[in-house]
Amino acid sequence: MNKAIKAALISAFVCPGGGHFYLKKYATGTLISVAMLSGLLYLLNQAVERAHQISDRILSGELPLDINVIYPLITQAPPNSQASMINIATSVFIFAWLVGVIDSYRLGHRMDKAELTTSTD
Repeated sequence: MNKAIKAALISAFVCPGGGHFYLKKYATGTLISVAMLSGLLYLLNQAVERAHQISDRILSGELPLDINVIYPLITQAPPNSQASMINIATSVFIFAWLVGVIDSYRLGHRMDKAELTTSTD
């Protein structure tokens, strides 16, 4: 398997930026990983915060422990200001993932071509 495919698979299935680390492009790999992890951390933080708010209401007795009451609260859309930040974080997460896969394949392909050229000379 050539470097391009390995790097793209690492970025796709292990961690965005991982393919860049495999190709020894540490600065780019770090930038992509930090961008992806920032988006992911924000999204996880919002999910945990919502779960905590709902569980506090259940524990205080304000809400009954009934799935028919709890489910609408879980699936309820967040307020507009929070929704826009969630959309931005989701976009950053997806964009970093795609850039990581595509760019690591591109760099790996370039390295494969350079190795092929130098080995045939």
